[in-house]
Amino acid sequence: MNNLIQSEWFKLCRDRSFRALVLIISASGLFWSIFQYIDHRMDGDAPVTGIEMWKSALLGNYMMIIGMCVLAGFFISSEYTTGVMKSIASSGNSRGRIIAAKQIVFALGSVILGLLFPVINCVVATLLTGFGELSGESTFLYFIRTLGLLVLYAAAFASIATLIATLMAESGKTIAFTMVFFLFIDMFFAVVGQYISFVETIYGYTVFKLLYDIGNVSLYGSLLVRMVVIPVITFVCFGLLSAWVYRRKEIK
Repeated sequence: MNNLIQSEWFKLCRDRSFRALVLIISASGLFWSIFQYIDHRMDGDAPVTGIEMWKSALLGNYMMIIGMCVLAGFFISSEYTTGVMKSIASSGNSRGRIIAAKQIVFALGSVILGLLFPVINCVVATLLTGFGELSGESTFLYFIRTLGLLVLYAAAFASIATLIATLMAESGKTIAFTMVFFLFIDMFFAVVGQYISFVETIYGYTVFKLLYDIGNVSLYGSLLVRMVVIPVITFVCFGLLSAWVYRRKEIK
């Protein structure tokens, strides 16, 4: 298993799409943080601190979602069309271990992409205006908590993308479908929830809804437990589904 993970990690580091995404998201984070600083200075508003930029960057984190969708197409689905998955499947390793190793490394890549934009925003703003403080909450504890939650949700979303990429087995279809799915799933729940009440209730217990609550300053009791447990369950369940699909998939 360690050899499989190391092999997948080596491929991820060498993957051109992953490198390009890292550069694009990094440049976007740098541009946005500097733009916010200049805009506030020109308007005469108080400068945005590092923790404020971190908090605002957590809202939805669409950079992570878009980057993850593109990476899923090139890192997972493209290997079906190029014959790499067929070679790996005939290497003697069980299919369960193969897809598990790929999902773990893909989740790590998604975590990196998910952290880049908020971290760069926070670092640049901190260098320009200071880290800042939050009222009614320990700023350090808030930062650590939201950082941990962001890692969990990036991994959970990656497990869903892994299942879609395994089903599609084609980079173009995977990128298109995952982008449409992740960007419009909230709209689907909102529209259907107006007519079917329990759908809205279900939505409140999904990673799609809870992703927007990561940046909340006050998270206590059942909500905090829910926000930790649900992404873990999502990662495990979709990981098992991906393994089940991959075991039964005919690889050409």
